[in-house]
Amino acid sequence: MSQKFSYSVGIGVLLLSLLWTTLAVAGEIRYIPQNPLEGRRVFINKGCIKCHAIWGEGGTIGPDLGKVGFGRNIFQLAGALWNHSPRMVEKMLERRLPRPTLSEQEMTDLIAFLSYLRYLDEPGDPQRGAQLFREKRCIVCHRVGEEGGTIGPPLDQLKRFVSPLLLAQTMWNHGPQMVFTMRMMNIPRPQFQGKEMVDILAYIRSVARGTAPQPEYIQPGNPVEGQKLFHKKGCDVCHAIQGVGGTRGPDLGKKQLHKSVTEVAGIMWNHAPQMEAEMQVRGLSFPKFSQQEMADLISYLYFIGYYDESADPVHGREVFVQKGCLNCHQVEGEGEAIGPDLSRSELLTSPIAFTAAMWNHASAMEQWIAERNLSWPVFEGNEMADLVRYLQTVQQKMSQQ
Repeated sequence: MSQKFSYSVGIGVLLLSLLWTTLAVAGEIRYIPQNPLEGRRVFINKGCIKCHAIWGEGGTIGPDLGKVGFGRNIFQLAGALWNHSPRMVEKMLERRLPRPTLSEQEMTDLIAFLSYLRYLDEPGDPQRGAQLFREKRCIVCHRVGEEGGTIGPPLDQLKRFVSPLLLAQTMWNHGPQMVFTMRMMNIPRPQFQGKEMVDILAYIRSVARGTAPQPEYIQPGNPVEGQKLFHKKGCDVCHAIQGVGGTRGPDLGKKQLHKSVTEVAGIMWNHAPQMEAEMQVRGLSFPKFSQQEMADLISYLYFIGYYDESADPVHGREVFVQKGCLNCHQVEGEGEAIGPDLSRSELLTSPIAFTAAMWNHASAMEQWIAERNLSWPVFEGNEMADLVRYLQTVQQKMSQQ
């Protein structure tokens, strides 16, 4: 087993070890996955790994799913699976592989797993990390291995940590003190983008002095506990979540925070000076986080938009017509009755059940569409969510008649 896959599994076993739970956001209940590791089993048992790799471990016929983005919510992921269905079927036929069918639970687990891949950090590049350690001026104050200053503590103790979350958490807690020292030394406060923190930790681990200790992995991030922390630490005084909360800072429910754990930590670090200044004006203390608290808070921010209900039924009606769904399905008396009337489907109560049904019936639909020389409908952005919301709206209207 490769080092990269050992890294991802090691983190995954610990990070993805909870159960499904509910999360209250903006007064409503959202279902959020807390055991995407189950989806890894589906990924392997259903043969996905024969064609797709995760960070280099697996097949090479399809894209490496650890390196591609699927969007930030269930419906965008469902759309991606649907869009690539014909191509996947073609490759399966070439290799005489059976097309796997998925139960609702299996689809639930698989989508959660694929969605959560972006939360995990791809292993860092120590050479790039060495360059960043100098460019960000970390080396001026911190020693690691045989190089560096002595103003701040040595970083050799970070050798045992596989995840850079501890580095991010420590930098956050000591941010005000670090900024004061940097100002005194006329050193600009560093900004972090993408996986730069991951690369820096990879460099530290590669050159740190001492024998290699037993590696320590990140602890699970619990979104429910993260939501509690969001209020406990006073984040909601300045920040709203989908319109509920303070207005001094941006609404975090509308920000694109579906990023890796250290990318989100980097965003928090980059905006810390503005937050600290606002807190001083308001007489608030600068919040500090334990490693567990940092993991919980970031996982909460990550999953805010997982089950996004901000879909547009009016646009969904346009999507339903433009994608040619009426060629096969009736809705409100319009369309052909070749397939079921989707507005009467019980599957609309669950986006996952709807997605599983679409996947399982895709082969039959592909054949029917090909026989009539029609184009396979492709869903972009929020089109799938809008379409489902339109069907739900029709269903609700019919139930009231």
